[in-house]
Amino acid sequence: IKPWNDDLIPPTLGYSIVPGVPVPPPYYAKLSPGKGRGLFASRYIKEGELVHDGTVSDIIFPNAMKFRQFVFSLPRDFACDAAEWVWMQPLEKGGDYHLLIGINISALMNSGGKDWHDEEGKTVNTVPESGYEGKFYATRDIQEGEEILTDYDVYYTKWSLVGLG
Repeated sequence: IKPWNDDLIPPTLGYSIVPGVPVPPPYYAKLSPGKGRGLFASRYIKEGELVHDGTVSDIIFPNAMKFRQFVFSLPRDFACDAAEWVWMQPLEKGGDYHLLIGINISALMNSGGKDWHDEEGKTVNTVPESGYEGKFYATRDIQEGEEILTDYDVYYTKWSLVGLG
């Protein structure tokens, strides 16, 4: 497997969803009404299809200090984005919690439903199989041009478990 920086797909288009095969994930970024930036299906996506594979694209911070060093090394505007795009999850069932961040357009995936200020009540259509998985699958057929929406609450958040808060 090539290192991430040898990927032929630029981060602005995502990443090679299959390592070593230069085919980007099935989405693109654009403005989402009422949410800012979001991800939209670049083609028809079939129920059960892999939409995002964080196991090949997400950065795992070894500890809270490394995350702090990363954030404080960024320009202020980027640091604010990074603080918004980080989450915590175990990497295996019953495992310790880690801080993770997506550093390509996958970070723009919004959460669906009224709890996430979605006045249109769009429903979640992409989730991981569990709270410790990094692969996101379509929960139903997704039409080309439809926004890709996940559920931010799939990952339990208690910042003290990773040394923050």
